[in-house]
Amino acid sequence: MGHQNIWELQGSSLHRQVRRAEVVKSMLKNSKAVLDVGCAEGFITSFISDFSTYVVGIDLDRDSLKIAKVKVKNVDFVQASITNLPFRRGWFDAVTCCEVLEHLPNHIIEKGIKEIDGVLSTKGVLLISVPYREQITYTRCIHCGKLTPLWGHLQSFDENKVSSLLPKNYRLVKKKNCRTWV
Repeated sequence: MGHQNIWELQGSSLHRQVRRAEVVKSMLKNSKAVLDVGCAEGFITSFISDFSTYVVGIDLDRDSLKIAKVKVKNVDFVQASITNLPFRRGWFDAVTCCEVLEHLPNHIIEKGIKEIDGVLSTKGVLLISVPYREQITYTRCIHCGKLTPLWGHLQSFDENKVSSLLPKNYRLVKKKNCRTWV
């Protein structure tokens, strides 16, 4: 997909990822079965596997999943879409979706949230991490000449937008702002 392998990050880029993973860990430490939606190379997934009994990471990108399978043990990695999750209803007591939704158009987000709601147990925890009030920047593609969003970000989020995406029976338990994401 053309993105940098997260396992090769250094300096402040690595620090941001570790900080994000530590927040995920602190918020889900009592979760036993966790689904990591959009796991990429499995960096966050590896932190989750430190405290959860059963962890599954899904992503569409086959190359990222190959890296994840080498780097992270005791986790099932599955090539799947947020819009078609191949799991039983209510199977997971936590679902993470970190730095994924900003890359998706609204109709895919809406369908994906419905899928997540289906696999999440009734008392489960959904942890969403997105860029916070990001100014979407466009650049002209050197190949096709079309305007393209930088970093592939199609969406910007605040509390209201995130809340509007969720089913009515969801409630905000905790909001954590780690600089540019919630």
